[in-house]
Amino acid sequence: MGAEYIIYIVIPFVSAMIGWGTNYIAVKMIFRPHNPVNVLGFRIQGLIPRRQGDLAQSLGDTIERELISHQDIKKVLDSAEMHESISTMIETQIDTFIKEKLGSNPMISMFLQGELLAQVKSMFQSQFEKAIPEFLETCMTHVENKLDFKEIVREKVENFDYVKLEEIVFRIAAKELKTIEILGGVFGFLIGLAQVVLLVLSRN
Repeated sequence: MGAEYIIYIVIPFVSAMIGWGTNYIAVKMIFRPHNPVNVLGFRIQGLIPRRQGDLAQSLGDTIERELISHQDIKKVLDSAEMHESISTMIETQIDTFIKEKLGSNPMISMFLQGELLAQVKSMFQSQFEKAIPEFLETCMTHVENKLDFKEIVREKVENFDYVKLEEIVFRIAAKELKTIEILGGVFGFLIGLAQVVLLVLSRN
């Protein structure tokens, strides 16, 4: 076999290795190098470590605008389920208070029986249930003043250990990332094969 034919065989495999290696490096450079490295005057650093602050800001803006807001919390607080849950809790607390606090006093427990007990319990229940909307509104106002979703997300993402994030991403997407590397090799091989075809055609 002549040297010319060996070159024809080698070209696709070299192209495949270059394609695979390029994609491999590209995948790794999502996170690496963690710290800036100067190579021939160029400052090289992984995409996530370099842009972590920008990513944190962007995620904070997106989550607050598109995913969750104070209105979502308000809907939960204003829901019938929440009112019913609070009402049930109030009733339980009233029963406990009457039994443990008022019932422990012989004088009060002697008069607080039967229909009178039911009336007192109903009075307490009604009064507290009237206060539920105001209570929830106060809670919502406090949440709006104190809970800044955008800032919380920004701070959490900005301070998140990108080494741990790298481990999570590569563990979850290992199959997909490996596929990207393999596709680089496949496309490289096909490009090399096309080059061989062009070489052969140009010599004929």
